[in-house]
Amino acid sequence: MFEPGAAIPLHSHNCEESVMLLEGQAIAEIDGVEYPITAGDITFIPANLPHRFRNVSTTEGMKILWNYASIDATRTLLGTGDTRSIDDEHQAPVAT
Repeated sequence: MFEPGAAIPLHSHNCEESVMLLEGQAIAEIDGVEYPITAGDITFIPANLPHRFRNVSTTEGMKILWNYASIDATRTLLGTGDTRSIDDEHQAPVAT
């Protein structure tokens, strides 16, 4: 869940990505163009295209579902050039 006003940093992936907005309202910024999206909308982002999602609400959360075209998907943050495996970023903490 993304808190009100939260945003994903501008980034790209080494494979195609599809994102469905499950809850809330957002701006999908894809290759410098902003698209307003609402719950139920689906986006398709080609590999290596800069993009990010922003929760436009100041009071409600936003929930999105990511689907990647490769099990070896990576995310590269454009601001830093840092590249990491999607698995590493989305791995749940292990209970001890």
